[in-house]
Amino acid sequence: MKNKKIFLVALLVLCIGAFALYDLGNTPKNNIPQGLTAGAMKRFVFHDKPKPAPTGVFRDAQGNEASFADYKGKVILVNLWATWCAPCIKEMPDLNELQKSHGSEKFEVVLLSENQDGIESSLAFLKENNITHLNTYHDFDRSIARSLKSNALPTSVIINAEGNEVGRLLGPAAWNSGDAKVLINFIILGQNT
Repeated sequence: MKNKKIFLVALLVLCIGAFALYDLGNTPKNNIPQGLTAGAMKRFVFHDKPKPAPTGVFRDAQGNEASFADYKGKVILVNLWATWCAPCIKEMPDLNELQKSHGSEKFEVVLLSENQDGIESSLAFLKENNITHLNTYHDFDRSIARSLKSNALPTSVIINAEGNEVGRLLGPAAWNSGDAKVLINFIILGQNT
């Protein structure tokens, strides 16, 4: 009987210890609420701490240079894409609707085309597909993609108002979903810094 009680107590302690380790492994980092990266945003990965965005330049349709520093004070969702990328094309309507419904002085979707044939094909794609709420820039020498260490398209990076990358998502996503808007609002409110 005594051995049975010891065994049960040891089993209980083992179960409590296993649960504690499981719970510790599922504790959100950086005061990120659990569940914020669920649903449509389950593949979004927050960095342990925000890191400076690349300082390189990209070009608009007229060839004018721009950089992420131009967006300081605004949260931006940077989407690296190309017209030959089927997953990029799939998520483009969602990005367009997100900009339409959520774009403001506090938030903007910034497209960076990775097309190697210049920006013209990207602009034509947007026009032909009625993507009217987004503008695209051209990462003409792929320096931004290299700086972001992006090796897949689409890659979406969120840069906070202080100019730091807070996290990213590889592959297509439902960017016009409620899950995405909750995540973006969390970053706009600066609760992750």
